[in-house]
Amino acid sequence: MSEYVLLSRSPLYAIVVRIKWFVLLDQIREGTWRFDMSPDAQVDVVADALRQRILEGEFGTGGRLPSLRMLASEFGVGYDTINSVVQRLQAEGVLISKGRAGVFVNKPRPRIPTNLARFGEYLEPLGLKAMEMTLEGPSVIPAPASVARVMGLEERAPIVHRLRRMGTATTPYGLVESFYPGELVGDSMLDQAQKNEQYHMLLAIKEVHGKMATVVHEDVIGRLPTSEEQRQLAIVRGTPVQEIHRVYYAQDEKTVLLYSRNVLVASYFVLSYDYAAPDM
Repeated sequence: MSEYVLLSRSPLYAIVVRIKWFVLLDQIREGTWRFDMSPDAQVDVVADALRQRILEGEFGTGGRLPSLRMLASEFGVGYDTINSVVQRLQAEGVLISKGRAGVFVNKPRPRIPTNLARFGEYLEPLGLKAMEMTLEGPSVIPAPASVARVMGLEERAPIVHRLRRMGTATTPYGLVESFYPGELVGDSMLDQAQKNEQYHMLLAIKEVHGKMATVVHEDVIGRLPTSEEQRQLAIVRGTPVQEIHRVYYAQDEKTVLLYSRNVLVASYFVLSYDYAAPDM
């Protein structure tokens, strides 16, 4: 039987109490459990207990949870504590808020490989329609220092910038920010990209200049979202995101054709790779 560790800290000592899961859950359901610990520890314990009840199917598939005040009373904690618990479980993708309709158990979502060329091709067989929305550009801008450094350009050299949001009609999955060398994107290509959100810039660069991406370098960072990303992705501040930097090199492995920065809601994606095992 699994155990849960409760920590009650003071400047002088820490008490560790081990309680069997079934005892804790029974006491919470009966309303006999009361917390005497720090606010952060209360959030940890209640989040674990509520998550367990959800996974056991107590609220059904896609079911509506009781109001926050009812949950707070049931767990013997304050409103702020239960609100933090719900936000945490929303960040994990376990719960979803539907505004005034309430908080519901989130339907299980298959995780999407992050290294797909077009994530819509993965969603369609799952019965989901992918949607992409341009938030900025495409337009010519002076390269910021951080972008110029990655692309091997002079600072403020002309580059083509585009920011898109991808997801479904109801759920944003991530942001894709792309930077192309201005010298490889002519006026005609830029005009077509502005008229067609599905315009494939890398393919156009290949057809016009004979340059194609043969090597991709990727860096992945796990972090929490900025306030702007919270707004754009409709997520709470505790929601983990994956920030993926990709640099696409041409045949000479020096010329950068595309630098992209993707910010993905972590609970919807999985990093998936195949590679040769090293010699042992």
